[in-house]
Amino acid sequence: MIPFIKRAKRPPTITTERADSTAVLAMSILVIVACLPLLRFFHWQITLFLFCIAALRLISWRWSAALPSTGLRAVFTLTGIANCLYSNHTLVGLDGGAALLATMMLLKLLELNTKRDLRIVAILIGFLVVIQFLFDQSLLLTLYCSLIFFGMITLLIEFNDGFSDTNHWKTALRLAGYFSIQALPIMLCLFLLFPRLNAPLWNLGLDSGQAMMGMSDHMEPGAISELAVSGELAFRARFEGAIPPVNQQYWRGPVLWHMDGRRWSPLATTGTFTTQIEVMEKPVRYDIILEPTQQKWLFALDIPVTVPATAQRNADLQLLAHDSIDKVYRYQVQSVFNYRLNEPSAARRALGLQLPHNITPRMRELVASWQQHATNDWELVQHGLAFFSREQFYYTLLPPRLGLNPTDEFLFETRQGFCEHYASAFALLMRIGGVPARVVLGYLGGEFNALGGYLMVWQSDAHAWVEVLIAERGWVRIDPTAAIDPARIDHSSASQLLNAGQSARFHLDHTNVFAQWARQIRVLADTVNAAWQNWVLDFSAQDQLMLLEQLGFGAWKEYGLAILMVMTVALTLGLTVLGLLRQRPLLTPLEAHYVCFCRRLARVGLVRQSYEGPRDFGQRVIKERPELTEFVNGFLAVYIPARFGTQTSNQIVQQLAQLLRHFHPHQPLLQRVFTRLKKH
Repeated sequence: MIPFIKRAKRPPTITTERADSTAVLAMSILVIVACLPLLRFFHWQITLFLFCIAALRLISWRWSAALPSTGLRAVFTLTGIANCLYSNHTLVGLDGGAALLATMMLLKLLELNTKRDLRIVAILIGFLVVIQFLFDQSLLLTLYCSLIFFGMITLLIEFNDGFSDTNHWKTALRLAGYFSIQALPIMLCLFLLFPRLNAPLWNLGLDSGQAMMGMSDHMEPGAISELAVSGELAFRARFEGAIPPVNQQYWRGPVLWHMDGRRWSPLATTGTFTTQIEVMEKPVRYDIILEPTQQKWLFALDIPVTVPATAQRNADLQLLAHDSIDKVYRYQVQSVFNYRLNEPSAARRALGLQLPHNITPRMRELVASWQQHATNDWELVQHGLAFFSREQFYYTLLPPRLGLNPTDEFLFETRQGFCEHYASAFALLMRIGGVPARVVLGYLGGEFNALGGYLMVWQSDAHAWVEVLIAERGWVRIDPTAAIDPARIDHSSASQLLNAGQSARFHLDHTNVFAQWARQIRVLADTVNAAWQNWVLDFSAQDQLMLLEQLGFGAWKEYGLAILMVMTVALTLGLTVLGLLRQRPLLTPLEAHYVCFCRRLARVGLVRQSYEGPRDFGQRVIKERPELTEFVNGFLAVYIPARFGTQTSNQIVQQLAQLLRHFHPHQPLLQRVFTRLKKH
């Protein structure tokens, strides 16, 4: 018979320590700050929901009655999930997953009741910070996230009661600084030696689907002027040798053939370039670092004679990458400015003569008047340029709105426009005159960065020009915007108001001191960003292998990386542990006062032994030096309850400091004489 076994009683549950209101406020602010960079990638519905939850959390910290009940929090949770699903149509992937995590993090702030809740949220902030780099890898965001990580470490130290003195926040910051400094060598070691993927994590099928500011493959009135007031960087170009003059810095992009009366667009299929280029000078070699565009276009000086390995050149002499540019793209090109191409096919020539349906009689009469004085196509082109230079045409970023026939209204009524107006009108006028013409989109010029030694091409440098087909010369570049008299440039337009980049078309001179300072700051910032891109973001597996070659481990390849990483991390950890062992322990103010008490007694020959506690040491001091009885008993009566009990307060610490201020024991006269004789 099995004896009856009495079931043991469960130990009493330890009451979870409730969270301090100050700690709740600090955690709430840290989570809100961590979510701020993500808001620019979220739909407005998600941003509005997060703002409402954050406001409710901050209000409830001041008025606890505003904190929602359990049932209401459940309703908020379901609403947040539905909001994410409605905005992104999914709860997975980059956009959906990031929105869901941010929503759940903000909702968690509504139930920060215990220190356990605070610790969980602090750890989850790490995931929230890592997600930021799936959207953006800039240096500014890295510094921002580093501060958030530092705050997270500080809060974890505070929540885990790593100390109990009254200046706990100051101590937490100091400890967080120590931990961060100790982690830097390991971080650097892992960055240099940890095996890397061929593609970064943010390129493994995680597409945010965000629209990128940049050039389009079509042109209509206002399309390029929107870019001209943008301060976004398009690409950087570093030349091997001297930089070409500004009038040769035409960065070729999409080529437009079709005109429907208002909008220019490219051919559906252009084919690959097969015609031989007759090069008449030494090519210019340069490297380009292109910012993400979500397009396949690559820009090169007009015209490129080499093609990058991961791209192709179409029949319009445009470079196209094999895949969309969804991350910073680096490539090398060679271009020439003096060249000759063969005559295009009859089909291509016919495409360059197509006219839209809204060609007006006065447009034809204008071209006919030029033809009366032109003996060939090139002279007709010169008459067209002279027309724009002679008549009262104005260059402005704020032209009046145009109606159903923008070209006719621009030529004969408004006569105010940007480069797309002049390029579109000039191309149509040439086609009316029987000269094949097409429009080319790209960039003109750039801003030289003397600190970095490269050219910065901004979106504000976006430009459009025309190519006309001339017998025995092929396609010839014509820039009708450059024919405008500089006296008819609108300097008060948005280009100057919004401090867009200096226009290479007219060499505008900005005399505003503030604008010059702003430009210098922008150049410095871009130099730092370029260095960050070159040395950090572009650090690849090939760079790691080159590092191994320099260290003499090149034959080991990936195995050498692993061995070197383990050895370096082990050495770094060993040195860190050795430094920690030799480091003096951090003392609370209470312990520091007791150490000061023992040190002053040691000066008069009363050294505390390692096995003596405060009470035993005090009794021995009183036995050997009865005249110190009153002070020793008074000091220990305050220190012992505070050190080993729960009576620690700032008042007690100040009381001990006041007692020590008047405690300066001296050796007896005979003992001092004996000590001096012993030394001699």
